[in-house]
Amino acid sequence: MHGSGGGEDEPMAEMNMIPLIDIALTLVIILMVTSAFIQQPGVSLRLPETATREGAPETNKDLIVVVTADGSLYLDGQKTDAASLQNRLRGVAARNKQARILVKGDRAVAYARVMAVMDMVRQAGLTRIVLPTDPKDAGTGG
Repeated sequence: MHGSGGGEDEPMAEMNMIPLIDIALTLVIILMVTSAFIQQPGVSLRLPETATREGAPETNKDLIVVVTADGSLYLDGQKTDAASLQNRLRGVAARNKQARILVKGDRAVAYARVMAVMDMVRQAGLTRIVLPTDPKDAGTGG
């Protein structure tokens, strides 16, 4: 008779946790890497491409006005109309005349629509207007 010490023929009662921990850590790393590429939902926009860029990179203090290809207006990611935009611009001008306004116009939008937004910014008394663009690929000739 064998004692209660257990022999080689008896199944192992413990679960090996090492492979489970390996898989869990691998999944955490994959999650961290892929979440860096997930962008916040926002406005779909294709900016014009230029070889040079204007102004400093955008900051959290900048007010961003977007004109989409269909002519819709967005202020800091929220859809708005012309009257609301004008009121908000006047409020910003009352607090800070040196506020920087980024007017992002889709490359397919009519020039007149972007100029109308720029005119609203100027009417509000703000003069620091930047028109951001995407960098032109070195491989494209023009």
